[in-house]
Parts: sequence; C-alpha cells; structure tokens
Amino acid sequence: MLTHKAGSTQGGGVPNGPLDGIRVVDLTVAWSGPGATALLGDLGAEVIRMEGNDRPSRQVSAALTKEAVRNSWQGATFPDRDPGARPYDRYAVFNWHARNKLAACVNLDTPEGHDAAVKLLKISDVFVENNARDTLEKLGLGHEEMMELNPRLIVARMPPLGMTGPMSDYLGYGPNFNALVGVGSIDGYEGEGPESAGDNNHMDEVSPAGLAFAVIAALWDRERTGRGVLIEFSQAENLMQNLGESYLDWQMNHRLPPIRGNTDAHFLQDVYPAEGDDRWVAISIRDDRDWAELTRVIGPAPWLAAGDDSEQRKENSAQLRGSIAEWTANRSPEEIVPALQARGIPAGEVMSETRLLTDEHLRARQWFHERSHASVGTYQYPGWPWRASGFDLAYGRPLPAFGEDNEYVYKELLGYTDDEFDALVDRKLITDEQLA
Repeated sequence: MLTHKAGSTQGGGVPNGPLDGIRVVDLTVAWSGPGATALLGDLGAEVIRMEGNDRPSRQVSAALTKEAVRNSWQGATFPDRDPGARPYDRYAVFNWHARNKLAACVNLDTPEGHDAAVKLLKISDVFVENNARDTLEKLGLGHEEMMELNPRLIVARMPPLGMTGPMSDYLGYGPNFNALVGVGSIDGYEGEGPESAGDNNHMDEVSPAGLAFAVIAALWDRERTGRGVLIEFSQAENLMQNLGESYLDWQMNHRLPPIRGNTDAHFLQDVYPAEGDDRWVAISIRDDRDWAELTRVIGPAPWLAAGDDSEQRKENSAQLRGSIAEWTANRSPEEIVPALQARGIPAGEVMSETRLLTDEHLRARQWFHERSHASVGTYQYPGWPWRASGFDLAYGRPLPAFGEDNEYVYKELLGYTDDEFDALVDRKLITDEQLA
C-alpha cells in the first residue's frame, strides 16, 4: 500500500484502499482528465478539484435556463430536463465522473488563487491536468516550478499531441484527434462514408485508464526513489496503439482499412434487429463450432448451408447476415441472447440507457449505485469499470457541489484563519457558486 499522510474520507472514499493517504490535485476538463482522476478516487485517493468561479470548469454556464435547453439535446443531460439554479452541479456529463471528489474554488489567474494552489501542491502527491499545452506556464505553474516546490510531486500532463513537436500546439477535442490519427477514417456504417456514424470520442474513452496506470506506476517508483516525476501522457499517441494493425497493414501492404461498421474481418459478426421498438442484438460467430451451435438454435433452414466453413462464411457474409437478421427480427432479445449464450456463442443486447437501468446482470453486479445529493436529488449513478479481490473500491458522495469543500481545503489543509478565509469570501475570490 502506498502511504503519505492520513487519508480523508471527505469525498466519501473508504480508508485502507490502495491509494489511501494519497492526495491528488485535479485541474481537468471534459472527459479524459476527469475520468482518470475518478479512477484514482475509486482506489481511495483524496481527489481535490481546483475550480475557478470565473469560468465554466464543468462545461456548462451558470446562466443556463430551462427555457434555453428545452428543445436541445443538452436538456436531456439535466434531471427532469431542468438546469435549476445551479446548472454546473446538475450536469450529467460532469457528474458521472465526479464520484468521491472534493471541490474548492481557486481562481488561478489571481495572486490569491495562485498562492493557494502553491500551498496545496506543496502538501499533495499528484497533480493531473489535461488543458492546452501552455496553460500551466501562462498561470505560472509549469511542471518545473511545481516539482521544485515539491520534489515528491508527480505531475501528470495530458497534452493531446505531446509537449513538444510541430503539432503540440494543436487544439481540439477527442473527435478532432481521432480524425488526425485515423480513427475517424474507419468509423462508420458498412458501405458508407466515415461521416455516417457521427462523432467518435474514443480518445476520451481510452485515456483515463492509461493515465491512471501511469500515475500508479509513478507512485510505485517514488516508493523506491523518493522523487516525483513528470508524466507526459500524449493522448493521441496512447490512442494510436488501438490502430496498430491498420498502420502495419498500410506500411507493409499499402492497404487502407475498410469501413466495416459492426462487422469483422475474421468473424461473422453484426448487430441485428430484434423484436420491439429500436431493440438490437450483437452476435459473433468465431469458428465452425459457433456456427454449428447457431444452426442448432435456429433449426432447419436452407440458407444455413452457405456458412458451413469459414471460407463460405467470409464469401457469403452479407447474405448470411441478412438471413440471421430475418431470424432475429421476430424474436425478443430476452429469447435470443440466453439461447445463444447457453451454447457458448458471444451474444448480447445492445442496451439503451433506460434498458441498462433494468438489466439483471448489472443489478447482480451492483453496477449502479443509488446516491443522493442536495444539488441533484436521488438517482442511480454508474459504478466502477472494474473490481479486484483483496480490497474495496470507494463510492461515497456522488459529486462535489461547486465550492462544497472550500472550508476543508482552505482552513484544514492550508491553515487559513477564519479572518483570512472570510476576507477572500467577501472579495468573491472564494465562493460556493460558479459566476461565469
């Protein structure tokens, strides 16, 4: 177990987790960075978000109204489609990765906020940020300065295209860099163009686990060396390892990867319509054994002879998938999936959001956690993406309201007196409301 100081359960974490006693300062936005710090919080770390009240650090404006989002997709991201008086506390896109975290108002672009950040970094173990490459330097908090302040500090930076090089200044979100490295060129429905499937945020999906692993490795190394380290985590480079076979195929064979949609180069695979409104099942036939078991489930049908071996299934793929779709269309997922799984065939329902809430498997795994918060109410929240034997993961408070932990951070951790704290509150440099 990695230990540094007495851990805090202020954010709802459980003591004695693998990262109990480790303090993480979180200056992240969007998805990839907050998703990474959520994983560290799951392991028991005390994660403190530094958020300025003069900017929408949670991706939503304080001025957002129910009328403004009534007819937009954004309305669905708020409970009852109502942003309420504190939209930044009710935004589902932020709240799903806010579990176990603390939040303190720190305006880094002011001398007072900079001073508070320096004090917090001196008593912390990890700092994580995923802003534009030069953001920290503009704030006077470059990694060299931070590591000089605290030689044991692990600074994890997540520039999309690295800290140096001709593309390091490129700005954008996941879909932009997906396109740059090639994910966008193969994303789409079979037989159509790459624009047919809409935006893809795969870089944001794969970055959190990679960054969390890098931080844990750095903490382990610090136990041996006693020194912190800079982690330069290029998100686009991390994403590229997901496309290794496509790069090699071009380099060796000058072949561009086709747009396969839900199909596969080797398996007879697709997503098929099922009985019911917009219900679908995914089925993969990997080999002759799977095919033989599928024929037993379907029963006698002339078209099955066209898939007796792998070469036939490859040659007749479109025809076979069309026939399987006709078979699934008149059956519910509850009939199809158990019948195929019982015979060892990979099959599963493509779940809608509402179906996930009632799925028996997820319920048995206790995936969803019911939590209450004054800013939001009582709802089911997504659970952990993994578990391990030997220790419990943390799942306490579902989110920190903006500035909810101001007094804990400033008074208990940083030692501000009541008068010093109140003076900053009077000047609105510390608030429990986002002003932007």
